[in-house]
Amino acid sequence: MRLRFEVLTLCLAAACARSDASRSDAQAAVASVVDTARPWRKPGDKIDSILPMPEYLRRFRKGLAEPARLEGGAASRKELAERFLAAVSARDTAALAALAVSRAEFAWLIFPSHRYYDPPYELDPEIFWMQLTSANASGLHRLLERYGGTRLAFIDLHCQPDTLQVKPGPIKLSSACRMRYRAGGVLESRVLFGSVVKRDGRLKLLSLANDF
Repeated sequence: MRLRFEVLTLCLAAACARSDASRSDAQAAVASVVDTARPWRKPGDKIDSILPMPEYLRRFRKGLAEPARLEGGAASRKELAERFLAAVSARDTAALAALAVSRAEFAWLIFPSHRYYDPPYELDPEIFWMQLTSANASGLHRLLERYGGTRLAFIDLHCQPDTLQVKPGPIKLSSACRMRYRAGGVLESRVLFGSVVKRDGRLKLLSLANDF
């Protein structure tokens, strides 16, 4: 799968060099185990693995430098939301990419703490990342079509702790993030991004699924 949506540079890293047969297997697996509206299924869904997880992870990390921490992002949800709105309003794709989790961050800092890393789930991180970035590209495209060039003012943000998807440890995940904001002077309350990940005091966007 090759993502051609130019507004998220991080999405261009989603495809890796695989054989045609591997690509077909990955696409079939995506269709069977991943819900396009919510990339993470609930634990309890058994996923058959062909390779052991260490090998999946080794292949996914190939060519990626290990980051020490989440880079960019923000120190609080409020700051993250304000910077996100400013970037959407300005159509600043570089700023939006800096707010989102990178492939290397996902590979080294996030996925090992996800429940899909462990049995009985054990989902290939390449499949997970491809689905996540594809959904993010579509979500951001719709958001920019709706609000690109519109003055957006943050009011508040409410998210729910998500302990279902991540194991106890350094990663904290928040989802169902509903924001109140003004768009061109009109008060709105919507989901503009799906989930926020926090590690070592830094927050970044993991899912850009939204109401549009």
